[in-house]
Amino acid sequence: MTKRAKVVFVRPPNLQKSGGWAKQGVIRCPLNIAMLASYVREKGPYECELIDFEVVPGRSPLEMSQLILDAGPKYVCFTTLSPRFPTVVRIARELKKCDGALTVIVGGPHVTGAPRTSLDESIDFGVLGEGEEALVELLDALEAGRDASSIPNLVLRSPQGAIVNTTRPYIQDIDALPFPAWDLMKPDEYVDPAYFNGPHLALFSSRGCPHDCTFCASRVTWERRLRVRSVGNVIAELEAIVGDLGIRNVMFWDDNFAARKKRAIELCRAMADRKLDLDYTVQIRADQVSEDLLEALKGSGCGFAAIGVESGNDQKLAEIGKNETKDQFRAAIALMKKVGVPSIASYIIGLPGDTHETIQETIDFAFELDADQSKFMILAPYPGTAVYRMAMEKGLVRPGDFDQLESLNYYDSVAINLSEVSDEDLLRYQDEAYARFDASRQT
Repeated sequence: MTKRAKVVFVRPPNLQKSGGWAKQGVIRCPLNIAMLASYVREKGPYECELIDFEVVPGRSPLEMSQLILDAGPKYVCFTTLSPRFPTVVRIARELKKCDGALTVIVGGPHVTGAPRTSLDESIDFGVLGEGEEALVELLDALEAGRDASSIPNLVLRSPQGAIVNTTRPYIQDIDALPFPAWDLMKPDEYVDPAYFNGPHLALFSSRGCPHDCTFCASRVTWERRLRVRSVGNVIAELEAIVGDLGIRNVMFWDDNFAARKKRAIELCRAMADRKLDLDYTVQIRADQVSEDLLEALKGSGCGFAAIGVESGNDQKLAEIGKNETKDQFRAAIALMKKVGVPSIASYIIGLPGDTHETIQETIDFAFELDADQSKFMILAPYPGTAVYRMAMEKGLVRPGDFDQLESLNYYDSVAINLSEVSDEDLLRYQDEAYARFDASRQT
C-alpha cells in the first residue's frame, strides 16, 4: 500500500499580543484550516493533521518548528492574518533550516491582501482567496511531479519576485463542501467565558458580504460575492456538532448573517423546530433589524447579535461605506432591547480623518445606544482594504516591516494612523472608553 503524503495544517499563535507564547483567555476554533483539511482528505490520498498553536505550547519559532516536524509532514500549510504573518515566517525559516525538502504553503487574508510581499524565501507557495480547489490542485501537481505554475489562485516565487496567478471562479455550490475536520481540532479548548458557558465551535452558513466598508477585509477574500448554504445543509452541520461532539455553543462567522433575511429567519425557525437547544451568536446590520428577525433569533437560542456601528458621526459613516445612519442604529438597538435579543456594538477609533471631536462623538454615541456590550477598537488597516490603499498613498505603509504588521491588532497599539490625532491620544481614547463602559456596568 502506497504511503499517503502527510499534510500538516498550522495556525500560528498570538505572539504579537504577548511577546511570547501564552495561552489566551479567549480562543476561537481554527475553522478555516479545519475546513481545508476536510476538503483535502476528501479529494486526495492525503493524511492530514492540524496543529493549533493557540492551544499547543510552542514557546519559540524553533520549538514550534520542531513540533511540526515531529508530525512527519511532507507539506506544511499555514493560515495567517497580517499580525501573525511575521511569526509564520519565523517558524517557516526554522522548518527550512531543518528540512530543506519540506514544502511550505501559506494562505489566509494576509496573503490574499498582500500577495507580492508574502513569499519569504522560506515559503514556497501562497494561496489566494478561497483555497480549497487551488490547494488540492497544487498538492496533486506536486505529488505527480507536474508543473504547478499555471494553477489559478497561486502565488509563486521567482528570481524576479512573486508571481501572482489569475484567480478562479468561486465555488458556487458551497453545500457540496464537507463539514470541518472536527476530529483534528481540540473542541474543549475553544472557550470565551464572556459569551458562553463551556466550549464553543463556529461555522459559516454563507461566504461573503454584498456591502463594501472601507476597513473590512471580507471584500479582499470574497469580492462582495455572497453565497449561502441551504438551510438543510446548515442544520445537518449543527446536528452533527450537537449530536457527535456534544457542543451547543456556536458562533456563526458569516460576515452578514441576515444578508438574505428571509433565509435567515427560515434557518432560525428550523433551529428552533429541531430543538437543538443552542446558544449562539451572529453578526447583523442595523438596516436588517426587524421584529420578525429578532423574534426568530430569540426563539432559536441567539445569545448575542453583534452590530458594527463603527462611528457616531453620520458623515464618517458615509465616508467608510457603511450606508447606515445613526438613526438606524438607534432604532435597531431599541428594538433589540424591546424583543430581548442582547446586543454587542463595535466602534472604531481612528477612522480616516477622525478628529478629537468625531472620536468623542463616537464614544458618546456608544453610551447613548447602551448596547449590552461595547467594543472599542483602534483602526487596523489590513492589506487589500481601501483604508490600506489610503495608507499606502500617504506613505504610511512600511512593506516587510514585521513590527508594523504585528501592531495591526485593534488593541493597545497603533500600526498606521489615518486620523487627525496622535497615536497616544488614540490609545488614551480607547482606554477611557473601556473604563467608562466598565464603570457604567458597576452602577
